[in-house]
Amino acid sequence: MGFSYEFIPMKKLALLLFAAAAISSWAADSQVKGYLVDLECARDDAQRPDFGKTHARQCLQMPDCANSGYGVLTEDKKIIRFDKAGNAQMKKFISTITKKNDLRVTVTGSVTGEEMTVSKIELQ
Repeated sequence: MGFSYEFIPMKKLALLLFAAAAISSWAADSQVKGYLVDLECARDDAQRPDFGKTHARQCLQMPDCANSGYGVLTEDKKIIRFDKAGNAQMKKFISTITKKNDLRVTVTGSVTGEEMTVSKIELQ
């Protein structure tokens, strides 16, 4: 006979490992709150106590700043960067904002390390 029962447990183990890997790679959406910043300015100034509050929308739109990418400066001074698609969303979002500075946002998406895939952004 070509069928053997001793391979069934191994197949089940492989299936369980595959399912566990699939579940762990699926990241639930998280919310990150903080200030919308560009990475160019944040690289040098993020640790300043007033940086997030005073960082201007006009600066976010300057070519060097816009090309550096965007992120959220959290309360504990961490910067969560946006992925490429998130940066494109931010450029559009920034063009709709009338507020000049103190750009507090809530960003929803999946976070991997210090990078975020953005699904939603709201001005606080």
